[in-house]
Amino acid sequence: MTVSWNGYTPFDPGVEQPLHQVSKREARAAFKLLMAAKAGRIEELRELLQINGVVLSSDDDGLQRINDWFCAEVEGNAETLRLEGIWYSVVNDLALFLGDVLIERCPGLHWVMFDKGARDVSYQRHVIMGFTKVPNPKFNFDVDLMLAAYGHQIISAQEVQANTFVTWISEQAAYA
Repeated sequence: MTVSWNGYTPFDPGVEQPLHQVSKREARAAFKLLMAAKAGRIEELRELLQINGVVLSSDDDGLQRINDWFCAEVEGNAETLRLEGIWYSVVNDLALFLGDVLIERCPGLHWVMFDKGARDVSYQRHVIMGFTKVPNPKFNFDVDLMLAAYGHQIISAQEVQANTFVTWISEQAAYA
């Protein structure tokens, strides 16, 4: 299958380096920019999916349809384990949507810029926090990072779980 990109505009995060390499001030500005753009990015995702015959829906059936589309369409280089550039924007948009689905189901959760340790893989990234059923107060769900890794698994033809998005949401909700 081939994705119709008709009108899709990738997100510009406002930084040129990975977030763990920029100053805290730059990372905070990038986080604020992303959160301010979140509704627009989800709408951009909605339109992209609609053009490609998929309805953006937050129920489990809708999440499964989006998961199936992602698995069928994501593209990249299996040797370098890099997604095609535009797919990182789709991953970002989809992560914002999935994060909001989790927050909708578990209102105690919220988006934060993770600044709890420079050695953490999620340092200065947008993550979901507020989980109360875990002993670690730094516990977070980095949806964007998980989704990019999932895309890497797909493009490298690794076996993946068929209902990943539904599973992620239900597993994380159990920790809320």
